[in-house]
Amino acid sequence: MQNILDAVYSDFSANGYLLVRMVLAGFCGVVIGFERSRRQKDAGIRTHMIVALGAALAMIVSKYGFFDLLQFEGLRADASRIASNVITGVGFLGAGVIFVKDVSIKGLTTAAGIWTTASVGLAIGAGMYTVALGATLLMVLFQLVFHRFFTRLENTVNEFTVTISDSLNAVKDFRAMLEKNKILVENCKMSRNDDSTITLDITIKKARTTSMDEILLIAEQNEHIISVEI
Repeated sequence: MQNILDAVYSDFSANGYLLVRMVLAGFCGVVIGFERSRRQKDAGIRTHMIVALGAALAMIVSKYGFFDLLQFEGLRADASRIASNVITGVGFLGAGVIFVKDVSIKGLTTAAGIWTTASVGLAIGAGMYTVALGATLLMVLFQLVFHRFFTRLENTVNEFTVTISDSLNAVKDFRAMLEKNKILVENCKMSRNDDSTITLDITIKKARTTSMDEILLIAEQNEHIISVEI
């Protein structure tokens, strides 16, 4: 047990500075994810952060994790190929947890977490305890913090039904009102009724800070809206 603790302390003294690289990579992922989220993309802050962190960890393992093999004279081995194959294989595994329904995509953050967890395993297997433990703590911390404070900056997909009068430009004006309030219409199905009304089945993408009650307030301002079903 003491030998393990000594090895961990020695590794921290030698490789502690690599944690700074992972923190910086995670920060860059946050910046990129925030920009993508503001542009109403499905992969947002947490997904980009985890992918950036995992990529940095994989690069560190590939670059520094196999120096101990050089002590064996005459040994020729490209151990980094193992890491690259693991990353590729786990990428297919992560794809299995991504689900697409209409315009909604679920499981991106989970897939990114699986991919990064594989890199954590590679780091531990290479004896890089500091970066492995650091990446684990960072990923858990980022997930907890961002889920509580930053999730509201990302977007959500919702569906609702509107009954509107069959008058000139009624549908166009309602969509314009939604877009004016930064609500993006992803999908809209229209059907005409026998009572001179139009039913719209609408799928929207909006900021999490925008509640569905605000949709009702927007509809209330339009005199052509007959009913809204959320």
